[in-house]
Amino acid sequence: MTRGVNLLPWREERRQRQRRSALTASVLVAVLTLGALGGVWWKQNSDLNYQNSRNQFLQQAIARVEKQLREIRDIQKRKDELMARMAVIRELEEERTKLVLGMTELANSSPEGVFFSSLKRSAAGVELKGVAQSSSRISALMKQLTGTPSFDRPELNIINVGKTQEFELSVSTPQANALSGSAPAKP
Repeated sequence: MTRGVNLLPWREERRQRQRRSALTASVLVAVLTLGALGGVWWKQNSDLNYQNSRNQFLQQAIARVEKQLREIRDIQKRKDELMARMAVIRELEEERTKLVLGMTELANSSPEGVFFSSLKRSAAGVELKGVAQSSSRISALMKQLTGTPSFDRPELNIINVGKTQEFELSVSTPQANALSGSAPAKP
């Protein structure tokens, strides 16, 4: 028999080459895995930074819009206040002309022999105090006041009979009737 060939060193070399190849492959896989993980981490970090910058931009835009909304609310509030003032001024101007018209009607509807000592205006109407030569003249005054557009429903509160007739007369105005919700009723 011939001596056989020893295959062990060849097998041993092959095993070492395979180990080196496996080690190289595992190191290569580890490096590629670390590279891939690093790339994913870098991508997520850049996406996160980008999103944070977008969020910051949106917050700044929201703050600007909220500031503009506050300014708009302030302007609207000032506008409402001015409109309320203008309505009061308009109402006062209308009231002034109505007051002058009422005084003119009162002077024109006063019969001879009736004199007024005081006139007091209230929300309900006008209270008149005065002196008349007779009660028939007071009654004529009441009838004439009923026919005017500025006065309605005269009521005689007090009458003192003597040489002259002292009287207190309450007359409602159409505006007071409209405010109280009742329709003006003529007797």
